[in-house]
Amino acid sequence: MTDAELNDSAHASKILSLCWSSGTLAASYYDIDQLELYAILQATEPRPQYPLARNLIRQYTPLFYLLSGSKHFHDDIPELLDLPEGTVLQRLGTGKIETHEHARTCEFSSRAIKNSMTKILSMNLPGMPTQASESERRIFLASVLPVEQELLIHAVGSLLKLLEQIIPADDGPLVTRINVLTPDTQLIIDELTYQSLQIFNSRLHPSGFKQKVESSSCSLIKLFNRCSSNIGKLELRTIMQQPVRDLAELELRLNTVQWSVAGRNSRSAEEMRNVIGNLTKVQPVYRKIAKQSTKNSDWKSLKKNVYYLYMLCKLCLAVGEPELRGTVINILAEFVSEEENALKQLLFTLDEVVDLDRGTQNNKFTVKRGIDRELDRIRTSFDETRGLLMETSRVDFENLPVDMSDVYVTFLPSYGYVFSSSRCEELRDPAVFEQSAMNLVFQSEGSVYFQNDMCKELNTEFGNLLVTMNDRENTVLMKLVSFVDQAIPHVLAIFKHVGKLDVLLAFASVAVSQEFTRPTLTDQKILQIKQGRHPLVEQFKTYHPNDTDFSAANERIVNVFASRESTGKTLYLKEIALIAYLAHIGSFVPAQSATIGLLDSIYSRLDFPESIFSGKSSFMGELYQMSNILMNTTSKSLVLIDEFGKGTTYTEGKALLISSVEHLLQKGSQAPIVTVATQFTDIERFLGENRYLRIYATQPESFSEDDTKSSRNLEASRSRQDTFTNAIQTMTLALVKKYVADESIDPVTLVMLYKSTPITQAGISR
Repeated sequence: MTDAELNDSAHASKILSLCWSSGTLAASYYDIDQLELYAILQATEPRPQYPLARNLIRQYTPLFYLLSGSKHFHDDIPELLDLPEGTVLQRLGTGKIETHEHARTCEFSSRAIKNSMTKILSMNLPGMPTQASESERRIFLASVLPVEQELLIHAVGSLLKLLEQIIPADDGPLVTRINVLTPDTQLIIDELTYQSLQIFNSRLHPSGFKQKVESSSCSLIKLFNRCSSNIGKLELRTIMQQPVRDLAELELRLNTVQWSVAGRNSRSAEEMRNVIGNLTKVQPVYRKIAKQSTKNSDWKSLKKNVYYLYMLCKLCLAVGEPELRGTVINILAEFVSEEENALKQLLFTLDEVVDLDRGTQNNKFTVKRGIDRELDRIRTSFDETRGLLMETSRVDFENLPVDMSDVYVTFLPSYGYVFSSSRCEELRDPAVFEQSAMNLVFQSEGSVYFQNDMCKELNTEFGNLLVTMNDRENTVLMKLVSFVDQAIPHVLAIFKHVGKLDVLLAFASVAVSQEFTRPTLTDQKILQIKQGRHPLVEQFKTYHPNDTDFSAANERIVNVFASRESTGKTLYLKEIALIAYLAHIGSFVPAQSATIGLLDSIYSRLDFPESIFSGKSSFMGELYQMSNILMNTTSKSLVLIDEFGKGTTYTEGKALLISSVEHLLQKGSQAPIVTVATQFTDIERFLGENRYLRIYATQPESFSEDDTKSSRNLEASRSRQDTFTNAIQTMTLALVKKYVADESIDPVTLVMLYKSTPITQAGISR
């Protein structure tokens, strides 16, 4: 799988349902590839920022959206989904969903919630008691979903209703498992920060042209794309899309990487990679099995995957080292720790029941001998009939350009007994059969089918043999499908751990080759990095390591780096963010050592592509990013601000930056960890002393004559508080115009606010 395919493969495979009301959000999504449904527990979600909803949209890049909730939420949907102005979404159930549609709304009421519960209760999940009563189904459901969360129930039930409409009845929806996720374990990173840090895209730092580096060769996912299987490569993207702050999960990943990088374990790790490389996605095969539309090749694929899955788990069990506790390897070993485990039973059953060698001829499900005596007797008669037909028809093949070793006898329901052979160039011409005793039946893309008089005679005498044989094989098939149906959730659960192991082995490979080290994770408010490096820049040039020591303990929470020179301020900010991000996906980090406090979000005001803010000025884009920071950050956030204010005049840009930093400092010890890079080197003259503020200025400010005059006039005529007030008025007007959804503020008031603000060049009216 190439990097481009890796980027595309995870897209358009999920259908997302969002339900918002009274400041609370619940969500659910269906993974088309994994055949699993995910329920995301209710959480507080402020309007109109919707940070969690935006994070889910960024993570999952859904194929289709289903949205429900209060009127305010419906009013915000176009902006949330970036829909063209004036877009009106149809309601679910008002007509057929067209292929060009990407979103619909649905009713939100007490009646709709009740209908959603009914829809969920009608599901047939693996493990649910067969022929269960409604009360039994409710008990089972309560063990899977928190039924008291009405928004969540509505999101899940509405999603099931949608799936019935957009997925053909013969094809699904097929739900093998319901997974419950909590938003409290998710690390929120906005889309602009992802792009600026080049997690998936390949855009370099704006001055990257100075190093003459090709932008297409530089992204974090490309660096880490060392997985052995497509399963692992898909899981790699999922892990990188969904950084977490669950300490137990992160320690599990780090422990696995720690074991893998140890030199004494390199041979075992390589053996695991080799086995994982033989695995392929099993979900498409299971979908066919569940619909009883399998071919021999499908059963062969399932058996191959179960075999290598079993071998991998046995390999993990054989390692048996004490330090494997708390690793993915230990989890896989536990699946086969008991003699009679589910994998072994499934592999044994497939080996005993399915005749893969015999089924190869017609690529159909075939039962092995010894399972059904009557079936064996019928098959013997059928084989004897086919043998007789071949022997008595050899003379009829003399005038046909066929290789007898490539001729088979088969039975087609519409034609009876026929001969089949690979379609060669000579057989393409139907005239060939005019000089032979054979009659052409039809031709497919790769084979040609024909009959003689003997075939027609046998059809009359023995035509029912195959019908009877197929009926008995179908009886065995149904029993086998029932057995597989019970085992497949277990198999899919193991596959998820295998995908994770593949990713962590890739993390270990990167850690060894790039000299990464294990970070120490803690619940404290700290970001301490010794000899940190930028993992992408160092791939192309020598990078000077940096030390970082920000924490509540040393009161270095808000840090400002001011310099008029190109000293690498932007790269340093990105270095900090990337190291923190890597720690939150369970990877080692590019540093000599690192202690990372668990974050709940990373926000930035960094460079961004103009296309993101189509129709808006670059300054409006800056305000948009800064508004996210001021409204959404918490004491557990990491904030990166680079050259904020450069989109407007010098004085106004400085005033905006100063007011923003002052606002963050007002939170005291509850302020997020903030790192600011700016060219305003005299900023410390305007920021008062604060115990949580550190300013690192490399040189005094160099004013132009006009700037100096403007600065003196400003200081002579206004106090510093006036400057802050003006800046806050400017940002307030920008945010009001962007976020006020109701009509409580009339245009006259907006004009009055604008005229009362002396910073008239802010470009807000653009």
